[in-house]
Amino acid sequence: MTDTSSKGIKNRVIRSSVWVLAGQLGNQFIRLASNLIMTRLLVPEMFGLMSIVFVFLAGVSMLSDVGLRANIIQSKRGDSPLFLSTAWSVQVVRGFLIFIVLLIVAISLSLMASSGAIPPDSTYASSELPFLIAVTASTAIISGFNSINLQLMNRNLQMGKVTLIELISQIIGIILMIGIAIFWREVWVLVIAAIASALVKLTLSHKLISGVKTKFMFDRDSWHEIFNFGKWIFIGSILGFLLGNGDRILLAVYLTPEKLGVYSIAFLLAGACRELFKKLIMSVFYPAISEVTRSDPEHAKRIYYKVRHRVDAITLSVAGFLMASGSTIVNLLYDDRYSEAGWMLEILSLSLVFVGFSMAGMFLMARGNSKSYSVMIFVSVLFLFTFLPLAYHHFGLYGAILVIALNQIVDI
Repeated sequence: MTDTSSKGIKNRVIRSSVWVLAGQLGNQFIRLASNLIMTRLLVPEMFGLMSIVFVFLAGVSMLSDVGLRANIIQSKRGDSPLFLSTAWSVQVVRGFLIFIVLLIVAISLSLMASSGAIPPDSTYASSELPFLIAVTASTAIISGFNSINLQLMNRNLQMGKVTLIELISQIIGIILMIGIAIFWREVWVLVIAAIASALVKLTLSHKLISGVKTKFMFDRDSWHEIFNFGKWIFIGSILGFLLGNGDRILLAVYLTPEKLGVYSIAFLLAGACRELFKKLIMSVFYPAISEVTRSDPEHAKRIYYKVRHRVDAITLSVAGFLMASGSTIVNLLYDDRYSEAGWMLEILSLSLVFVGFSMAGMFLMARGNSKSYSVMIFVSVLFLFTFLPLAYHHFGLYGAILVIALNQIVDI
């Protein structure tokens, strides 16, 4: 690798890092501010219900994931119009499939609840849940038509417009949500906000970003490359969904919607810091290491460890701060209904200690080794789904949340 190309990548990494960091900080600030307002307008039960709605949405999305974004970033053909048109066509079809599957899920939940197959105190037994899932499913169709140039700009480490689009769509959705909730304090305002945000992102992705003009197309060679890379991403995505959402999937069986809503607040606060670092890792460091791997594989290892040491230093410091002050933070931000989220946040902050280890999976994908990445996630999923129910049975909610916090240590 020449000094000039190395310097060019470094400059793009710095610029992209600034954009992603600013965007993610803005994103988390907006989410926190809106959450503080909405928790005063709505009851905890509504947040518990919507947390499960988004778990199902994320779950079906990841069950149909073939790694389009990761493939476009790492592939040598990732900027080919033929390849991108095929990828966009797959993305559109996938959106409709997600919608159909979620409708089936909603109908199934309704039938199970009416037949008594679900415990009546469970979050899954709520009569509103199937309707919330069915309507929110429309966001999958909307997102399927997003411009594929969003992924292309990510590949080229041009994150400015991508970040602005995400922030603008989020802000508009939140403003609409708060405005409606002032007069209509129902859980449906959260659904309306999600649909509005998806529509704004779709519009802006085509209006603000110029690039490859895509059309419906299924090029055989492009499809084979997408499929061959994506078959392990598909498995990894299923496992990734279970790993990232398994806590709420399992806790919803044991907890009422109100209790689950309190947990969702602690999860939001702990997740804000965790997602900030993961966003940097996947949106900046993964494209950068993929580019270096394509041109100079030997240089990639040194960059990986250089970035890893810095990420570990920051995440360990943040974890210590939250562990010491979680209850204080919750008591300052929320009313007494959410006070239990304080001790939950203190335990969940342990998960930040292991964020740096997730970079190992990123490095494997950059080298095209998506199979090993899937194996790593499988071990963590097995740990979570085995020990969380056992911990809840023997130690209650405290034990279950401790398992959630420590789960990522399995990847070490």
